[in-house]
Amino acid sequence: MFHKYKNVSVIPLLFLFIILFIQPFSVDATDQKSTIPPPQVVGKEVDEGATGKGGNGNDEIPGEWYVGATPPNLNEDAPVLLFVPGLNNTAQVWWKNNDMYETAYEAGYQTAFIQLYDAGGASADMWDNGRLLAEKTQEISTYFAGQDIAIVAYSKGGVDTQTALTYYGGSDVVTDVITLSSPHHGSQLADLAYSYWAGWLAELLGMRGEGTYVMETGYMEHFRSMIDEHPNAHANDYFTFGGVDWGPLFSATWFGGVYLSSYGENDGVVTAASSKLPRGHEVAIDEWNHVSIRTGIMFSEIEQIVTEQSLNKATNDSYVHSTKTMANITEINQAVIGGPLHQNDTNEVLIAVEDQVERVTLNLITADEMSEIRFIDPKGKTIVPEIETVTEENPFFPRAYQLSITLEKPTAGQWRLNIETVQENAYLLVTEYEVEREGALLKEKAVQGEKLLTTKQLNSQLEALSNQVQEHTLAATYYVQESGKPENTKVYNVKGSADLSQQLQFDEANKVYTITVDVKGKTKAGFPFQRTVIDSVYVK
Repeated sequence: MFHKYKNVSVIPLLFLFIILFIQPFSVDATDQKSTIPPPQVVGKEVDEGATGKGGNGNDEIPGEWYVGATPPNLNEDAPVLLFVPGLNNTAQVWWKNNDMYETAYEAGYQTAFIQLYDAGGASADMWDNGRLLAEKTQEISTYFAGQDIAIVAYSKGGVDTQTALTYYGGSDVVTDVITLSSPHHGSQLADLAYSYWAGWLAELLGMRGEGTYVMETGYMEHFRSMIDEHPNAHANDYFTFGGVDWGPLFSATWFGGVYLSSYGENDGVVTAASSKLPRGHEVAIDEWNHVSIRTGIMFSEIEQIVTEQSLNKATNDSYVHSTKTMANITEINQAVIGGPLHQNDTNEVLIAVEDQVERVTLNLITADEMSEIRFIDPKGKTIVPEIETVTEENPFFPRAYQLSITLEKPTAGQWRLNIETVQENAYLLVTEYEVEREGALLKEKAVQGEKLLTTKQLNSQLEALSNQVQEHTLAATYYVQESGKPENTKVYNVKGSADLSQQLQFDEANKVYTITVDVKGKTKAGFPFQRTVIDSVYVK
């Protein structure tokens, strides 16, 4: 599971931590002053048709679009490159701390950039962003006197783009669409953001925006069922890129990579499998993370696609220079818990570590800074790590603070995490276990993937390995929650059996439901363990 960092030397029982959240490191040299004129606002008319919800801290104007400086070596035969940002991003993501604009300029390309609704402070779904993008693409085409436009879309911007061209027009002025790690099938990090345990954190951060809601894997299964057979869905050629790198050790993309590793190879935010578009051209799955894949290192790939020669290669399926596939999801080695943190109080969180755990990584996400953290091992030894929390942009947890901690060969038993904060706060703790035993303690009987339901019920099949656990100690709690509405939650309990399956019922159609399952028990050796399964489904 920690395949990229197996050879990293970690001092036993010392905590290694780095705290960052999505742009966790400098990705290029553009922090130095550039002599290239920055893009200038041209389109100022704003579509007020959507405001979204879930604050992300942005204060730009939706609907504005920018034109990059005309390069002296302009390639007049090349299309205009229109860059589309991702979830909770602004247009500036392409030129601030990013050399993509500079690289395109130096290569002789005319560029344009768009502010979608996310730029105004609240994330939007693909329907609102798609309508706005289609309208502005037509404006940009007119500005450039009908010159061809090739769209380069980052992350959720790829989903917004396909929606725009399929449902709202604009496909006639766009030649090709290039998507950089776009979650065409959603992201399990969106499922995590809407899980039962993330409720307290979501309330303080206001993070459950409409854009996050539609990125849940259940909703995206519904979306794909609608768009893939639409006659306009592939009026343009789509070329996709995905990544399998997690970024620096203990950075935010590393946290996402650890969490998503159960679902297959990924770039810290999106799995490689999700970056593939049905009937699109998969160009490459390579060693990029979710930050680096939007930078100038990708420009040579983009330039090859917008030239006629490489288009012919892609059409002949010979252009795909690497592919990786997603493994079946069968083993669960994560535990998730969250809740309020009260000011001027010692907030205690229990963490079960069973025998045979080689390494445990704890990813603590909070709404505000913490004043003190203490770890108490099962033998009563207290460890007080230094806190250096920093918050940066993150698509699914905007403005959150993160602390990543790794324990090498931790003592088995019940650990206690004591957290102190100077103000009312909230946390989400994701614990990842790496074990030496063959097989996980908990498995799904069937591969995860039944996400689009035609009835209001689902048989969730979950099983503990009877040769590894004491069956009479097992208890599973299912939380079935209408996404974004914690008041609409059903709770199911299963106890005392290795078969922890449960028939789940859903109240309404045309809704996304998040399923959070907590499993607790003891191993054969008598040590406590805990695991969590998180999924989402769409009920038609």
